[in-house]
Amino acid sequence: MMKSVFGCVLLMLVGCTPQENVKTAVARQVQLKTFNLTYLPGDMPVETPLLLKLDTGKEAVLAVKGVIRGKTMYMGEIPLRFQLKQQQWQAELMLGACTEPRMLWQLDLEVTYQNGETTKLQDVFYSRWPD
Repeated sequence: MMKSVFGCVLLMLVGCTPQENVKTAVARQVQLKTFNLTYLPGDMPVETPLLLKLDTGKEAVLAVKGVIRGKTMYMGEIPLRFQLKQQQWQAELMLGACTEPRMLWQLDLEVTYQNGETTKLQDVFYSRWPD
């Protein structure tokens, strides 16, 4: 009898404890020429604020422009506005949801150096539906 009462009390306590569905925002890093690109979070959930960071190291970079286009399905173009923050170029974005739970996207970047030269960078990545 005592075991069943203890079991019921324990079950009630566990049932009343708030459970948080905590996920770590694991970053995905990609090497593009001499630059390091980081996606945060790395699994790129749709309809969620996302962050791209481009570490240009000691390169004399004047500006970074970018655009994201859907590859699995046409979703228009998502322009990226990069700003220099904490010695990294950063852009905030949000991806739209597709009918597919996992969608392929293409990122096109143009880096302008202080001497006026430019270089183009490209990466593809998948997004996912949020949990």
